[in-house]
Amino acid sequence: MESALKSSPTAQDNVDQMPSWREVFLYFLTLGFINIGGPVAQITMMYNHMVERHHWLSDDRFVRIMAFCHMLPGPEALQLAIYVGYLKKRLAGGILAGLTFILPGALVMIALSWMYVAYSGLPQVNNVLYILKPAVLGIIAAGILKLGRASIRNLFLALLLLAAFVGLKFGGINFLLLLLLAGFLNLLVAEGWPRLRKARATLPAIGAFISLFPFANSRWFQMSWLFFKTGLFSFGGAYASIAFLEHGAVEQHQWLTSSQLLDGVALSVATPGPFMLFATFVGFLAGGVTGAIIATFFVFLPSFVFVLAGARYDEKVRDNPFVQAFLAGASAAVVGVIIVVSLELLPAALLDLPTIVIALIAFLVITVLKVDVAKVALGAMTGGVLYALAKGLWSSS
Repeated sequence: MESALKSSPTAQDNVDQMPSWREVFLYFLTLGFINIGGPVAQITMMYNHMVERHHWLSDDRFVRIMAFCHMLPGPEALQLAIYVGYLKKRLAGGILAGLTFILPGALVMIALSWMYVAYSGLPQVNNVLYILKPAVLGIIAAGILKLGRASIRNLFLALLLLAAFVGLKFGGINFLLLLLLAGFLNLLVAEGWPRLRKARATLPAIGAFISLFPFANSRWFQMSWLFFKTGLFSFGGAYASIAFLEHGAVEQHQWLTSSQLLDGVALSVATPGPFMLFATFVGFLAGGVTGAIIATFFVFLPSFVFVLAGARYDEKVRDNPFVQAFLAGASAAVVGVIIVVSLELLPAALLDLPTIVIALIAFLVITVLKVDVAKVALGAMTGGVLYALAKGLWSSS
């Protein structure tokens, strides 16, 4: 009976008391407007609503879905929403649940991006960001610590993290290559070459997939390919995607600066929706509204594909030792890559002693006092607004 429920989303629906499709749709639409604070806050809100209050899902079912989403690249909260929509109305339900979770925040981010471009020269805007950017850097540092604790489970994974850091920081090795190498090396160490040869048909065909993707020189293609890669290989979620965009949008294509990227991350923290919506900001700076739409579509497309294609096979995928070993190695390398990118963002945020103090306070409040990221983000945003108002009153007096 238990195995039948695990393999059949429809049977599980009956146990988990899923409501009408209209109620599911309205919930995710509402959540799309209020889910501020990043994945931890969003998943906590979903757990409270779907498990504790309304019993849409059992506690065990929710944990198993989250375990499946956790191993996928991309934003876990969005993937959870897609999965729940799929349980209710299969393909159409998953797409609609994901879209309602994303669209409100994406529209807000496009509006904020337009205002940023139009008014970024205003001292009030810069004064708000003066407080918000170092706080975001502290949030990122806390996220790195959390990812490190989750990813580094043995000495070899720690060595992969160190190798990725050194390879990117001092060797200039392409960080996507670093992730793939780390994944395959851990796969080789964990499973051994004899078992690997027997199971080669089941290994991720990532290299073959990339080689089949056509190449072109137009900006729209470059944007589509960059954001698609970002969503496809963001092991560790939004923090890893910062590394992709720093490398591709800032260093390679020079569509924006590191300081502007950090501005986008700061705006994303204060915006409802997935944390990865700073990709929408980057797309806007690279190509206006069209660029923002392209960025949003392609950065989240892999999450829809992974969840909708893999939901019925989540038990098999989660229990596959080859897949798990590859993902463990790639995730360890991601932490090293994110550390390098964070160091490159430091000059844009830590301008003086007050900003260093702000970043340190944000980091300690999250890691030591265990304050929710959403509250830290809202506190930093409020502090930035008050600082801008105070500076305005001081300058006018």
